[in-house]
Amino acid sequence: MAGVEQIRRSLALRFSLWFAGWFAIGFGAIFALLYWTLGEEIESRDYEDLQQRLQQYSAVYGQSGARGLQRRIAEDSQQPNVRSLFLRLVGPSGSQVWGKIPPDWLEEDQQKVVVPDGWGRWQEQTVSRVRITQTAERDLAIVSQALPGNLLLQIGRATDSREALLEPLRRTFAWVAGVVVMVGVGAGYLTARRATRPLRSVVETARNIVATGNLDARVPAPASEDEVAELVRHFNSVLDKNAGLLWAMREALDNVAHDLRTPLAGLRLTAEEALQKGGGDAATAETFGDVIERSDQVLALLRALMEISEAEAGMLKLTKVPCALGEIARHAAELYEEVAEAEELTLTIEIGAPVPVMADPTRLRQAVANLVDNAIKYTPAGGVVTVRAKREGADRVVSISDTGPGVPESEQAKVWERLYRCDQSRSKSGLGLGLSMVRAIMLAHGGDAKVCNGDAGGAVFELRVPASEG
Repeated sequence: MAGVEQIRRSLALRFSLWFAGWFAIGFGAIFALLYWTLGEEIESRDYEDLQQRLQQYSAVYGQSGARGLQRRIAEDSQQPNVRSLFLRLVGPSGSQVWGKIPPDWLEEDQQKVVVPDGWGRWQEQTVSRVRITQTAERDLAIVSQALPGNLLLQIGRATDSREALLEPLRRTFAWVAGVVVMVGVGAGYLTARRATRPLRSVVETARNIVATGNLDARVPAPASEDEVAELVRHFNSVLDKNAGLLWAMREALDNVAHDLRTPLAGLRLTAEEALQKGGGDAATAETFGDVIERSDQVLALLRALMEISEAEAGMLKLTKVPCALGEIARHAAELYEEVAEAEELTLTIEIGAPVPVMADPTRLRQAVANLVDNAIKYTPAGGVVTVRAKREGADRVVSISDTGPGVPESEQAKVWERLYRCDQSRSKSGLGLGLSMVRAIMLAHGGDAKVCNGDAGGAVFELRVPASEG
């Protein structure tokens, strides 16, 4: 159904249908004009010949009267084109004075009937009737002219019906038009699809950026120099500018984080020394304690920012050793058993067969612990958090699932960004860097981190390490 919907929404298909529709209208209009012109020409030729004959015979009647007209018609009847004419003189009362009917107009119908013979008996006789035949394939063209003496001269001829005569033309037009329209739709669709290929590339690139957050994606530049190619170039320029701005923002943030670490560390050390010296009142000591605590929070934030930057640049230090992924996940999850119990949650750890990997166990434990902490934070009381380690084909996978509200599909790609927080997490404490750090650690291992919603609800986070890392 998705393929059908995509075809239905296709701009190329709409273009081809519009083109075919307008072409069919134009083609039909041309045929209608041609059909009407041919019909009028055929009819005018029939009547033009009859008018010439009418003028000739009217002149003969004026010179020689009715008998002279009859003699002239009798002489002309040797010609086939006159023999087929219908002629008659009509009197003032509408009665026929004289007439000539072509033989091919007449049809004789003989019928045997029984009639009285006048002597009280019945006898069989043959009765003949003569009538003018009429069919759908013939038309009757008649012209008239008044003559002296209140007479009316009529001349007519049986002609082929225009409908019947032009029927082959209509049939030919019907199938030719059908073939032309179908070919036009097909050719128009292929042409329009080729012309709109850069637009589809723009849509696919935009969809990929929204889904994956990969700002390095670009639309392939078309070879043409038309308006669509210009649109593609401007679209790529916008992406380049956005990527440059984001890079500058990250660079500035990294620089700020780097520059703030030293003065913050000095501030914390000063507050700690002042607290250790004592000599002040309780309020002053409490203030120094708050300064140390806040400094630790900011330093943790700056440390996380710098580690994420190092991981994204491929410079995060990893100490890789052979280790068991299942045991790493177990140890990280066990740290939160008391927290889960306090939140009235069930923390389940399912570790099957050994899952050996070559990785940095400290960094993997940090990634798993971060996801378990998130799952406990967003799962309501009475819920379940499950940690699993397994093999899936060539990959080694740790999954953390919960029975919480899940992650909206529109935000699943964004939760890995720095400092991003979903609307439902605004009320929770945190810096918005945990998931960014998790993904950075997995990318540094050559793996990946993904999130989706489970069939029964809740979020499912997966950490994957490829076979090359095992």
